[in-house]
Amino acid sequence: MKVYIRLMLAMMVVLLISACGQTKDQSADEPAILDVKIDVKSPIELQKKTEIACIVTYGKEKVNDADEVKFEIWKQGNDQHEMISAKSKGNGKYAIEKTFTEAGTYSVVAHVTARNMHNMPKTDVIVGDNAGSASKHEESGSDHSHHDDAAGVAVTLHPQMFTVNKEEPIVADIAYNGQPLTAAKVRFEIWKDQMKHEFIDANEQGSGKYQAKTVFKEKGTFSVKVHVETNELHEHQVKQVMVQ
Repeated sequence: MKVYIRLMLAMMVVLLISACGQTKDQSADEPAILDVKIDVKSPIELQKKTEIACIVTYGKEKVNDADEVKFEIWKQGNDQHEMISAKSKGNGKYAIEKTFTEAGTYSVVAHVTARNMHNMPKTDVIVGDNAGSASKHEESGSDHSHHDDAAGVAVTLHPQMFTVNKEEPIVADIAYNGQPLTAAKVRFEIWKDQMKHEFIDANEQGSGKYQAKTVFKEKGTFSVKVHVETNELHEHQVKQVMVQ
């Protein structure tokens, strides 16, 4: 009887060790996501050097060896876009210095390529004390006259991990000036590399939550552009998701 009990205890120990090992292996096999957060103050003073930066991470790792980091900057209502290469400052930070000479609302996109992935988050900043009124005056009558309202739009996309060839919901939580944005028209534009872009209309679930279902037919990193429209604003932000 004692021998039997000892054998059972030994088998339980082996099973526990095996289970722990599988858990560690599974965690190690889970691919990380390239995440980019833009760091810039707003409003920005005119005629003064201002740092525009982003923090690049891959999972829990700070990325200091990105293949390329550039900032695309343009004044809303102006077709001229400026592309500036950023320098690494260490600890995952990449930055440029720019002096703005005209008041208005500007869009800033960080183009980051690292770990065989690409991420391009966007934010809007106000330059000068009277930037809001100046921007509205310059863009009045144009199709983009409501863009300067988009500075307060925040989009959170989840989940960030999908399974290939499986229909799953993709959800965007959208806030405007810190409050859930309701009654908006939301579309997901999805693509990978040079693949054809797919557009999917999202349904509102309440409290600023918009959802659609999709099937990713390939593994890899996909870009998802979330288009947000209301009578007052028209905004889009690009996120990245991983399909395995």
